[in-house]
Amino acid sequence: MASREEDSITTQTEQSGRTESTSQETDTESNTITVSEVPAEEERDGFDNGLEFILTCLGLAVGLGNIWRFPTRAYENGGSAFLIPYVTFAFILGFPSVYFEFLLGQYNGKSPPVIFRRVMPILEGVGWMGPAVATLVAIYYIVIISWISIYIVNIFRGDVNLWSRCDNVWNNVETCIDMISQKKCRVENPPGWSNVTKLPEKMFYINNTCVDASKYTNVSLTSATEQYFMRNIIDPSNSMYEFESINGPVLAAMTACWILTALGIVKGAKIMGKISYVSVLLPYFIVVVLFLRGITLDGAGDGLSYYLGTPDFSKLAHAKTWIEALKQLCFSLAIGHGALMSLAAYSRKHNNVFKDASIVIIGDTFMSLIGGAAVFSTLGFLAKQRGVSVPEVVQSGLSLAFVVYPEAMTQMPFPWLWSFLFFVMLFLLGASTEIALVEVLCSCIYDQSKPLREKKWLVVTVWCTCLYILGIVFSTRAGIYWFELFDSYTAGFSSVCALGCEFVIIMLIYGYRNFSADVVEVLGEPRNAFTKIIGPHSPWFVIDWTFICPVIALALVVLSFMRDYPYEGDGVKYPASFDVIGWFLSFIPVFLVPIFALLNYMRCQNRGSPLHSLFMLQKQHSSYPRISEGFDEDQQILQEDLPDKEPWDENNNND
Repeated sequence: MASREEDSITTQTEQSGRTESTSQETDTESNTITVSEVPAEEERDGFDNGLEFILTCLGLAVGLGNIWRFPTRAYENGGSAFLIPYVTFAFILGFPSVYFEFLLGQYNGKSPPVIFRRVMPILEGVGWMGPAVATLVAIYYIVIISWISIYIVNIFRGDVNLWSRCDNVWNNVETCIDMISQKKCRVENPPGWSNVTKLPEKMFYINNTCVDASKYTNVSLTSATEQYFMRNIIDPSNSMYEFESINGPVLAAMTACWILTALGIVKGAKIMGKISYVSVLLPYFIVVVLFLRGITLDGAGDGLSYYLGTPDFSKLAHAKTWIEALKQLCFSLAIGHGALMSLAAYSRKHNNVFKDASIVIIGDTFMSLIGGAAVFSTLGFLAKQRGVSVPEVVQSGLSLAFVVYPEAMTQMPFPWLWSFLFFVMLFLLGASTEIALVEVLCSCIYDQSKPLREKKWLVVTVWCTCLYILGIVFSTRAGIYWFELFDSYTAGFSSVCALGCEFVIIMLIYGYRNFSADVVEVLGEPRNAFTKIIGPHSPWFVIDWTFICPVIALALVVLSFMRDYPYEGDGVKYPASFDVIGWFLSFIPVFLVPIFALLNYMRCQNRGSPLHSLFMLQKQHSSYPRISEGFDEDQQILQEDLPDKEPWDENNNND
C-alpha cells in the first residue's frame, strides 16, 4: 500500500499532466470545447467541520413543530399507530428528499437558483421557488419567537404566577377559570357550598367561588393561561382588517429578534456553525430534562398512554391519517424550502452527505418522540390536577405551547425554572430555524453579485429590514389573523411544488445517469456489493427520486386545494379575501418560474446568444467537463454558442 506522501505526489503529477494536456488542446484546436474554457470559481467560506454542518441542518429541520405539532398529530391519528405512516413516508420521501437536496447543494457548491440555471437557464425560476417559500415562512415564523421572548422576559421579571391567575387587569373574571384553584371545588365543603348536602357533579372555580358547571353550558369559559396569551400577549381585534393599534411588546420583541437574526447570519456559515453548538445541542439537553421530569409527575402515565400507549390501528384505514403524517414530515424537515440545499453548498464537496441525511432524520424523529413524551406526560399531570381526563386538556397548535404547558409549569415545584427551560428550548429551536430560513435568499443574492458578496453585512441588513417592515402587520391587533393566514397558506402548496419540480428537472432533464455520476464523484465508488445495494449508491434512490417522490409531491399539491371555506367557519373574522390573499401568497413562488424564464430570455438577447442556449447544460456546471466528453460532433458545435461566464460575472468585468 502506498504511503500518503506517495499518494500526494501521484495526485500532483496527474493534475499537472491534466493541466498541460488541457492547455495543449486549447492551443491546437480552437473549436473544441475543453475544460480550460470553464473559469475557476471563487470558493465559499464554508463550515469549519462536518459537525457544524450537521448541527446547522438539524437547527433548520428540528423546530417548534416537533414540540407542539407532532404530539397532537399523533394523538389525533391513532397514537403510536401514527408512527407507521410517519416512518413509512420518512423512508420513501423524507430521507430521500434530504439526501437529494444535500447532494445537489454540496456537489454544485452554489445556491438553488444558480444550480438550476446551470442545468438549463430557462428553468432558473425553479431554483428561486424554495428560497421564496423560506422567505414567506420566515416573515411570520419570527412572530412565534417574539411571543416566546415575551414569556422569557416575564419569567425574568418574576411574573410566572401572573398567567395562572384571574385577578389581573387583562382578565375577564366572569369567564376566567383559575385552573390551579380547581382542586378547591373537589373537597367536602367547597367555597360557596358550605351548607349544601348534595354537590353538583362538576364545578368550576370562577371569581373566587365554585359554581355549577351546568349553568355555563352555553358560556365560553377560558383558563387564566389562555386569557393571558390571548388578551395580554395577543390582544386581538375582531377581524383581520381592524388593525386599530400597535402591540408595543410584540413589536419590541420582533425588533430584537430580527436584530439577533441578522447578527447570526452576517458572519456567514462559520458563525452559524458555532451558534449551532448552543442553539441545537442545548434544546436536546433541555427536552431530555423536561422528559425525565415529566415522567416522574403524578398522572404522567395517563398522558403517555394517550400519546403513544394506546394505538388505534383502525385509523390506518383512513386517508386522513396518512395525509397528516406526510404533511407533518414535510413541515418538520423543511424540504422544498431551498434551505437544506443552500446550507449543503457551504459543506465540503466530498463530505458524506448520506451519513448527514441519516443523522438529520434520526435527530428530527428523536426530538418529535421525546418532545412529545415530555409534553404528554406533563399533560397527564395537569389532567390529574384538574380532575379531568387527558383529552379534556389536550389542545393543538399554539395553545399547547402558550396555554396548556405554561399552566402545568406553574403547578410544579420551582415553576420559574421549568417555565424558563421550556421557553428557552422553544426560543432556541425557533431561532436556529429562522436564521437558516432567512439566510437562504441572502446566499442566492451573494452568488449572483460579486460586489455584494464582499458586502454580506449590507445584504443581510437590507433583507432583514425589508422582512421586518413586511412583518409589522403581525404586531397590530389584527396580527393574529394575518399570522393564521401565513401559517395556513405559505408553506404547504408552494414547497411541494418546488420539491416536485426539483425531482423532475434533475432526474429527467439533467438525467438520472448524470446525477448518479455526480453521486459517485461526491462519495466515490461503492466499497462493496452490499453498500451498492443499500448504501448511498443504491438504485432504490434513483427509482424513488424519478418516480415515487414526484408522484407524492403531486398528490400533496392536489390535496392542498382541499380546504374548508371560510377559514375556521367564521366568515366575519376570516372573509373571502383571507383565502384570496392566502392563495396569492401560495402562488408567489410559482410565479417566479415564468418571471425568471423571461429574464433569462432577455439576457440571452442582450448577449447575442442563440435561443437554444437557454435549453442547454451550461459550461459553468460542475459536471460539464465530464459530460461534455461524451458529446458527438454536432453537440460540440452547439456548445460553441454557450457563454463562458455567468451574466453577473460578465457585468463585473465590464464594470
